[in-house]
Amino acid sequence: MPLQQKKAKYKRGFKKWTDEKVIELRKQLGLYASSPLCAFKLCEFLKIPIFEPSAVQGLSEEFLNELLVDGSTHWSAATIPLNEGKYIIIHNPTHSPARQQSNLMHEIAHILCGHKIPEQAKNTGLSGFLRNFNAEHEDEAEWLGSSLQLPRPALLYSLKKRMTLNDIAEHYNCSLEMVQYRINITGVKRQLSYLKK
Repeated sequence: MPLQQKKAKYKRGFKKWTDEKVIELRKQLGLYASSPLCAFKLCEFLKIPIFEPSAVQGLSEEFLNELLVDGSTHWSAATIPLNEGKYIIIHNPTHSPARQQSNLMHEIAHILCGHKIPEQAKNTGLSGFLRNFNAEHEDEAEWLGSSLQLPRPALLYSLKKRMTLNDIAEHYNCSLEMVQYRINITGVKRQLSYLKK
């Protein structure tokens, strides 16, 4: 997902909840709060199957070509709710590994946030979140998804170690854009300057 340029507003306590959630998930996986977290492994842990378009039976070569070649830049991933609170994610494998991580974390964030599809949007004939665009939900998914990929403890650890932006991006399998976005949006440099005083 392209990172937002506008300033989003979140429900009271949302950012604190996300900071705690990303650490809790790492603990459940036996990781440190600052450890890299693979989106594919997180999906496996959360029992969320991931599919690529080529795995969809009956999808014609024409549609596959549109999804994976001609139109591959037009979509990232989609979450499809199933019955009994289960989900599957269909993702675009043609994006860079870092972008795939970001795409999947965004979709996982929708699920962890408990975002639902309104009943009136279910009559469009599209699946899952393709039916519905909710700006508040997208902002929340972006915030939590980026936090899952690069949480505050990871940023503090990296900056204390004087890692370059490239080093951080490589270590956490994310884009340079994501590293810069998270450093800016979290204010971790300011937090570090207070700690040094």
